[in-house]
This record gives sequence, C-alpha cells and structure tokens, in this order.
Amino acid sequence: MTFPDSVSRLTRQLKVRNWRSPAVQLAVAVLLLLGACYYMIQVQPLLGTAGTGVPGLTSHQNDYKHIYLGSRMLARGDSPYDPEALLREAGLYAATEDARFRTILPYVYPPFTGWALRPLTALPFAWSAAAFQVVNHLLVLGGLLLAVRLALVRSWLLAAGVTLLLTAFNHALLRQNNAGQLNAVLLAGFALLYAGVRRGWPAPVLGGLTAFLMLFKLSPGIFLIWFLLRREWARAVWTAAAAVILTAGMVTLYGVRNHLDFIPVLQDMGYGQSTWAEFGHTFWRDQGNVSPNATFHRLFVEPEGSAFTPWTNLGHGAANVMTWAVSLLVFFGFAFGTESGRLRRRLEAPFALAICTSLLLPSILWDHYLVQLLLPLVLLAACALRTARPAVPLGLLAFSAVIVCVPLPLGAEAFSSGPGLLVQSLKLLPVLICYGLALWFVFAPETDVEGRHGET
Repeated sequence: MTFPDSVSRLTRQLKVRNWRSPAVQLAVAVLLLLGACYYMIQVQPLLGTAGTGVPGLTSHQNDYKHIYLGSRMLARGDSPYDPEALLREAGLYAATEDARFRTILPYVYPPFTGWALRPLTALPFAWSAAAFQVVNHLLVLGGLLLAVRLALVRSWLLAAGVTLLLTAFNHALLRQNNAGQLNAVLLAGFALLYAGVRRGWPAPVLGGLTAFLMLFKLSPGIFLIWFLLRREWARAVWTAAAAVILTAGMVTLYGVRNHLDFIPVLQDMGYGQSTWAEFGHTFWRDQGNVSPNATFHRLFVEPEGSAFTPWTNLGHGAANVMTWAVSLLVFFGFAFGTESGRLRRRLEAPFALAICTSLLLPSILWDHYLVQLLLPLVLLAACALRTARPAVPLGLLAFSAVIVCVPLPLGAEAFSSGPGLLVQSLKLLPVLICYGLALWFVFAPETDVEGRHGET
C-alpha cells in the first residue's frame, strides 16, 4: 500500500461516526496531547501578570509597541514616520504606562495598517497586546486548519492534528507572538485567498481581500502580479480598484502628508539600507534577518563595528549586485512557474510559489516571518501526495518544517565567522526548498487527477 493510500484509508476511518472506533479514539487522544503541547509551548510562556493582572504583559512586544504607537499617532493626525515624534511618544508611554517603551523600533508600515488595527490599539497597551496575542492564535490556527482541510486531508480531526503539530512546537510562531508581529494576519489572509481562488469566490471579494492584504503589509502585493500572470483579469482589476479606493479613503482620513512620509521609509528598506540608520540601526545585516541580501552582507561585507567576520570584504555594492541577481532569478522563476501552472491547471504549487517569492524578494526576512511558510508547506505536501514517488519531497518538506520550528542560537560566537556564518542564514533554507519544490510540482506528473484544481 502506498503512502497516499495509507493517508486516504486513515482519513476514511476517521470519518466514521462510531466514536468507539480505535482510529477515532487514537486521533482524539493525539489531538488532546497536541493541544496541551500547544498551550504549554505557545500560550503559557506569553502569559503573566507582573503585578498588573493583565495577561500577556511579560512578552516584550518589540514590534507591537511601534505598531501600537503608530496607529494612535495616525488617529490623532500626527506622523509616526517622524523619528523624533515617535521617540518622544515612546518616552511618554515609558514614563506613564509601560516600561517596555524605553526602547522602540521605527514604524515601517503604511497608514492603512494603523487604521486596520485601530480597534485593538484603542485599548490600553497591556490589554491591547494581550488581545492581539489572542487574535494571532485564532488567526494562525483557523487559517492553517482551513488550508489543511481544503488541500491535504478531508477529516476535520486529522486536519486539526496536522495544524497543531505544525504550530505547537514552532519557535517561529512563539517569536511572532512574543514580538507582536503581523505574520498571523498574513497567514490567515493567504489561507482565505487560497480558499477563495479554489472555490471560485466572486472577483470583487477576492480583489478586496487581496487589496486589504497588500495595503496591510506590502509583500502580499505579489498576488496582484499572480492574478495578472494567470490572466485572471477580473480579479486583478478588482484588486487594483479596491487598493485605489482604500488608499483614497486613507488619504481622506489621515492626509496626504502621512502617505508621502511613508515613501522615504520604504526607500530605507531597500537592499543594503536600514530605517533609522542615523540611530545606528543596521537591519540589513542583523542576525535575525535571514534574507538573501543580509546573507550576502554577512558573508562579503565588513562594516565598521560589525560583530561578524566575513569570508572576504567585497563591499556593499557587490552584495547588492548579488542580491539583485538572485532576486531577478527568483522573480523569473515565479513568473514562469505561475504561467505554466495556469496552462497545466495547477493551483497549490503556483500559490505556494507566490508566497515563497514574497518572502525572498524583500531586503528583510526575519526568522519569525517563516510563520507564513506554514501554508506553502501544507500546499506542497498535498502536491507531493499526488505524485508517484512522494517520499523524497515529503522528506524535504519535513526537514524544512523542522528548521522552521527549532530555535537556533544565532548570537553564538561560533556562528560569527567562517562556515558558522551560514548557520546565521539557516532559516533561509526552508524558503529556498519550498520555492524549488513549488517550481518542480508545477511540472511534475500527478497520479490523482481529482486532486487538481484549475481556474474557476
């Protein structure tokens, strides 16, 4: 019996209504165990009171701090893109509300992001951070469960088990929630977009959802290009129209100045550059940044004050040229794979390819961004199970999932020079593997014709 047949048989067993079935009892027991692990590993470390009685106060919320202040500043007409104004606001909050505001990072998101999170940021910070953590947990679990159920298995019990297995032991997810980042929103949004494309939702709905995601954080804009490459003209037009309408609404609400102030921030996030460089920030080579650009800078650039000893010092220009070359290859592969996927009526592989591309192209790829990679892992596992020999791709996907989930001591001295520098970028490897497998599955022959999902 092949592995896909075994999975199908287990799925059929778990669909029986007899709850005394050994297969069902085993599935429920495993589900409860994984749920307990999820609570102990993902939820419990983020809970605490520190004398306030407010859950979530013990997490540092480094990213949510500037998101919170930026949203509140926009709401009252101030610009969060002005470093002095944001630092002054943080100092006030550190003195009157929460000591965690003694340090603050720049607000690097469009004004739309602040508007979207305004209901949460209207709360006092401790309560807002706790509420955002709850929302993040629900979005990750709900979005991933939806994708697993649609793409991988037909049993809700088995889908819940796969979801908890991917999230319970996931250090990237713990980092995401501890920092108060936005990856959970993107993961859930991508899962809804996948469900909508697969189920043939109306173009205005898909366009509105895509526009929301690309204005919430720019990287999902890859799906506007994806629609164009797949010649899904109505979806592309509705995405562009919704983005224009939403942007016009934001300009009316927050003014032209705040939107113009975002442009220099966007420029500062280019290859080899950093926002708040005047304050000593070097995001283009920070150890948590595993992007191709950061990797090339750590390997081939020796800036003053660096904690790394590069293999050789070729300079910023060479590192950026290498990055542009890789980015062009990545984008070409994305375009070629998306167009070929359209011709072959494939959905899962091209969709996973788009998410991987959105992670590889920017100058920053923090390790907690890999929460977004959970969806490609699920979609590509579904592709693997439809091929004649799934063992090798499933092994690569399992290896990738392990690298995503395990913590790495990136600050260790052993990883600051020589071959150890490659360990600094080890978390980039799962993205590259998924990108390569997505391209492969666009062309790989499938044994399960019913599993194919063409354009709708």
